[in-house]
Amino acid sequence: MRLTRRGIGAVVLLVVTVAMAVQFGSRQLGAIVIPVVVACLGAVIQIALTGRPEVERVVPDAGHIGETRPVRLRFDVSSPVAARVVDETPSALGATGNVFDTTVGDTVLEYDVEYLARGEHELGPLTVTVTDVLALAKRTYSYSMYDSVLVYPRVYTLTGSTRHDLNLLPEGGFDHNREEFDRLREYDRGDSLRDVHWKSSAKRPTDDLVVKEFLAETDLGDVRIAAEAADGWDDDMAEAAASIALYLLDNGIAVGIATPNGELEVAAGADQRERLLSLLATVGPGQVPEHYREEADIRITASEGTAVSVRMQDSEVPFEQFVSDDVPSSREVAA
Repeated sequence: MRLTRRGIGAVVLLVVTVAMAVQFGSRQLGAIVIPVVVACLGAVIQIALTGRPEVERVVPDAGHIGETRPVRLRFDVSSPVAARVVDETPSALGATGNVFDTTVGDTVLEYDVEYLARGEHELGPLTVTVTDVLALAKRTYSYSMYDSVLVYPRVYTLTGSTRHDLNLLPEGGFDHNREEFDRLREYDRGDSLRDVHWKSSAKRPTDDLVVKEFLAETDLGDVRIAAEAADGWDDDMAEAAASIALYLLDNGIAVGIATPNGELEVAAGADQRERLLSLLATVGPGQVPEHYREEADIRITASEGTAVSVRMQDSEVPFEQFVSDDVPSSREVAA
């Protein structure tokens, strides 16, 4: 427990007043001494009785670069108390309002973080400095609370002419099968917004969305992807792999992938979409096993010599041909 600057000033006033009373014997100075003593004692007692606040941090869901999500701090203390709350955040999560001068009790504090870089980033530590009503004394509590926030790679919409080559990878193509509508169901995290049935969603009493499901979405063939990158090129590789894989998954194709940090078996649907994004969120530079590279339908490589290259069937093209010209790469965004 420490005195604030106001508390230090009160103690100085008390010492000076007592010294004057002793020297000059003025009883009137007691009108100053007694209230100051009572205030200082009251401050110490209040801080001691408040005790250590209980804190819970509610972290946001995983998301993509550029998204903004709320972080919530829930407090539980014996009685409301003035406090300064500071929740440390890394530079990869641009925080807004993560320092609070407020009263905490059975309350929830909220601030926003912007996802600026791909990866797994930690929030914390957290400090809470409580003060008494008169701000004479304070006590700082430190919390070794570290919570991870996962940021997915940037995903581009494929609009280039080479997108046609992707459509030919599964036997028989796949675009026509998406017309075989089956039913409407509730939106699951990871579903493509392309499949949201906006008219039906607007009629629902809540903000829940519904999506269209197709009969043939789980039986349209499969594609295996091998993704590799040289040092410093893993962000570019992750973006290309995520963009191509999600394009295939959104069209009902089962996708398997091998990256330097692991492999995913061939699967389809929203769960595979989330698993794939989570894998690519933390991928670094490196290569995949030789056998997977040889069996892959699509091989993505990123390096200084080739930039981001996509090999499929008998052709090899730069990834930029899959996207519109006005979509910047992560390297251009960083510059």
